[in-house]
Amino acid sequence: MFLASAIERLYDLQVGTTPVGEGKPHERPHKPLLLLAALDLIDDGKASAQRIPWCQDLRDRFTAHFLQVRKHNDQNTPENPFHYLQTQGFWQAWIESGTSSLPLQAPPLVNQMGTVFARFTEGFEVLVAMPAQRQRMREALIARYFPHLSSVQPLPFPVESPVVAEDEVDYGRSPAFRRLILDLYDHQCAACGLRIRLPSARDVSFIDAAHLIPFAESRNDHPTNGLALCKNHHWAMDRDIIAPGPDLHWHVSKLLDPRRSNGEKELAELAGKSVLLPKDPAFHPEEKGLRWRREKLIA
Repeated sequence: MFLASAIERLYDLQVGTTPVGEGKPHERPHKPLLLLAALDLIDDGKASAQRIPWCQDLRDRFTAHFLQVRKHNDQNTPENPFHYLQTQGFWQAWIESGTSSLPLQAPPLVNQMGTVFARFTEGFEVLVAMPAQRQRMREALIARYFPHLSSVQPLPFPVESPVVAEDEVDYGRSPAFRRLILDLYDHQCAACGLRIRLPSARDVSFIDAAHLIPFAESRNDHPTNGLALCKNHHWAMDRDIIAPGPDLHWHVSKLLDPRRSNGEKELAELAGKSVLLPKDPAFHPEEKGLRWRREKLIA
């Protein structure tokens, strides 16, 4: 398996979102947190890609991360992702009894420590076994699910990160972010509503995935830092001619003069129109990014 394919699958974990009414809806953090804890254990030589023990050390590392990212009613339950990660296809868990082993059929209990194990499969085990690739996967998990974790404070169990070129860090990340955003917005521009998707083996779409705060500055690939935009509106936003605001409406620069061209007229008419949003409110644009874009708008 190539790293790009692995990152794409990590960006698309089946995590579920909290319901409306329990604070602002958000993605449940448990599966990516369990993966981070497993990578920590491997870094420390207490596990391998082929044998990750259900143990107190794993639980402690999960908890250390969890306390940094928990929201509202999130529960500290590492046993659940240890079992349910199996639905992702690249994680297998089992119970050992004597010389035999059985698939893990339910979240493990505390008293099962020492008898329950998991491993990476489907090529993940090869990538996870290599320190540099393991670090790239860790960075991808943080950028996708917990971008504020690395910006607010360091990870509780840091590892030495090798110096790599920017394009190597982003390898596999950008395509995964694009697919995530386009799926959430159903390939529709959040400004004009354009949706052209040609059914073909190449899955051609006319829509881009745009960051609100650029990744180079934010290291943030969470979908709340993204918008789906057609190429014209992506170009205009990146040049600070138009901007989505915290009011979830579009704002335009006064530099635009609709009398000069139909193109400028079209952009100017965007003023005051609503930002078209994903159906799930857990993925609506984050206010911080919207405010950043509004402040960048050319007066």
